[in-house]
Amino acid sequence: YAYIDAISCGPIETKVYYCQASDSTLIEGPEGFATYDWSPTGDTTRVITVPSNTYDTLSLHVTTVTGCELDLQIILDPIPLLSSIQCEDVCYPDGNNFINFTPPIQGYNTSYLWDFGDPGSGAVNNSTVTDPAHVYVNLGPYSVNLEVTTAQGCIHDTTIVLNTIHPQPQASFTTDFIDVCIGSPFLFTSTSNGADGTILQYHWNLGDASIRTLSSFSYTYADTGTYTISHYIINSFGCSSNVATKTVFVNGYPDADAGPDKLMLEGGQVQITPPNNYPMPVTFAWTPPTYLDDPTRLDPIARPPDDITYLLTVTTNKGCSDTSSMFIKVLKDPPVPNIFSPNGDGVHDTWIIPYLDSYPGCTVEVVNRYGYLIFRSVGYATPWDGKVNGKDVPMGTYYYVIDPKNGRKKKAGYVDIIR
Repeated sequence: YAYIDAISCGPIETKVYYCQASDSTLIEGPEGFATYDWSPTGDTTRVITVPSNTYDTLSLHVTTVTGCELDLQIILDPIPLLSSIQCEDVCYPDGNNFINFTPPIQGYNTSYLWDFGDPGSGAVNNSTVTDPAHVYVNLGPYSVNLEVTTAQGCIHDTTIVLNTIHPQPQASFTTDFIDVCIGSPFLFTSTSNGADGTILQYHWNLGDASIRTLSSFSYTYADTGTYTISHYIINSFGCSSNVATKTVFVNGYPDADAGPDKLMLEGGQVQITPPNNYPMPVTFAWTPPTYLDDPTRLDPIARPPDDITYLLTVTTNKGCSDTSSMFIKVLKDPPVPNIFSPNGDGVHDTWIIPYLDSYPGCTVEVVNRYGYLIFRSVGYATPWDGKVNGKDVPMGTYYYVIDPKNGRKKKAGYVDIIR
């Protein structure tokens, strides 16, 4: 509402400034005049209503009953209109960038006063720049006010509720193992929280230059080592989470070596002698554990009654295992027969000495009753057939000396050949 005071009669032109309301402005001319002539509206009444943004200036010509005239120029300064105040979606604890959308007012200077609604933050709560930024230390909501003033003092303000500060998503993940043996996979599963948005992107760095973008996956490392996995997410508001990390270990297998095979006299014992060349902490397990004094020792003493194969399992402190085997040959006391009949009937045609073939390097010597050597063998893979140079020896009694070696005493006696 605007009111024009009466002005003394005289040929005077006077400028009057008014702030134009956002909808319409009511203007009254001076009282006490006979006629009113508003231009360019064409109104002839003292009080008129001017629609918003229709005119920048108005002219009023008034005349008294005595013919006194007066010209007035009325300048209508627009009140600044705010179409909106907008702020971008931002992610806590990042800053908020406020964007001012005040329409430009031609020919007038405009000033701004922001109140960020955050007096307790310890930061500056006000700004006079057009497009300010303010960092909030909490999520809000906040009432943000913008007051716009023209150079002529026309003021308009607006307030919005700021609720576009989004909490930071929280990244986390699980893995089924921390330590594995090389060749075994890890299962990585994101357990991240998207906060007030949904998770759109998963980012993984597996520590060996490999990248993954799934929520859960299995992965096998190509080499042993220590690997640090980094994981973060991005939600539907574009907010990035913190970075969650875990360290995993890919361990090598031990190179198990059960040692050399062994020979043992029946009824005796033998110590297993594998090499001890393990750089990492390991445990040992011999199977079967029977006939061993300590199946958890690297070099146990064995007392098997018969031939046996032992399997050594070596396990590291990370659970990685390797196996190796060794064989123990039990050298049984060979019972020497004192008769055989090399007559070609297929029964007892050779002098078979049980177990003697298992004695490496043994010797067998046979002489006749005159002391002449008629048979000698190193090792006894082929039993004697009662021949000398392909001819049958005469029936009779012959004398032998058997040296089994390998720790067993010599045997001496006789053998009869019958036909």
